Amino acid sequence: MSRDLISRTTRNEFREFLVGHTLHEIEMTFDAGNLAPRRNYDPQVGGQRRSLVERYYANIDFTSVADVKNLLAVYEEVIESLKQVAERNQDGPNVTMNSLLRRMERDGFRYENGRFVGDALDDAIVHAPALVQLTEESIREHVEKARQKIANGDPAGAIASAYTLVEGFLKQLLRKTDTAFSESEGDIRTLYKAICAPLHLNPKGDSLENYLKAILEGLQRQIGGLFEVANRASDRHARRYNPAPHHARLAVNAAFTLCEFLLESFEYQHKKEQRWVS
Repeated sequence: MSRDLISRTTRNEFREFLVGHTLHEIEMTFDAGNLAPRRNYDPQVGGQRRSLVERYYANIDFTSVADVKNLLAVYEEVIESLKQVAERNQDGPNVTMNSLLRRMERDGFRYENGRFVGDALDDAIVHAPALVQLTEESIREHVEKARQKIANGDPAGAIASAYTLVEGFLKQLLRKTDTAFSESEGDIRTLYKAICAPLHLNPKGDSLENYLKAILEGLQRQIGGLFEVANRASDRHARRYNPAPHHARLAVNAAFTLCEFLLESFEYQHKKEQRWVS
């Protein structure tokens, strides 16, 4: 089981600091990470401000590198605001800031040049096979989580989850096929292009029938479409528009179909190689 990259204790300490701000200030702080609160979520905590922070937290997968990076941007905003207050008041050591930084250090993060960095995040990027396992069951599990977000009134979060599923699955396939790629690459168009060779999915292949070429060209456009909708209408970046639930369902279903096809293609090629060896 994957562990949370930021501990509950650290999250709670940042939350209690934010409780001292107005609701609008809290919203502006979380905007730094392009995060949105979960609608229709009723956290079992007291107070409007505390509840608002918890609704933001409810939309974050704390084992996900992408989600945690967004939250780090929020925490960087908090630390920067504390630094500015200390500089204006010409105070000595800021007790609150130092306490928050110590909490982050215990979680494996260092504050350098205004940014949180740490081996914990790097290790998660490289060694997180639990992000998506190469099984149909795991694909369905991630898809169901995305569909649950739609049911909870969070279509933007569902689209972000669909994108994360495809990104993680492509990286798993690239690892399994020993194909070189950058672990920090977040563009699924680039990742899909890299996996096409080992899985023989190039639509320009001479051995393919024309109808298969048309389908594979469609998959490339599907990847491009998911990339665009995730950039414009999800929680991965500042949203340009709020997606409708049926748009989110389209993105989630497309991600499921794509991953299922890629899994079957991987298994087919793997069996062919075994037959050649034997």
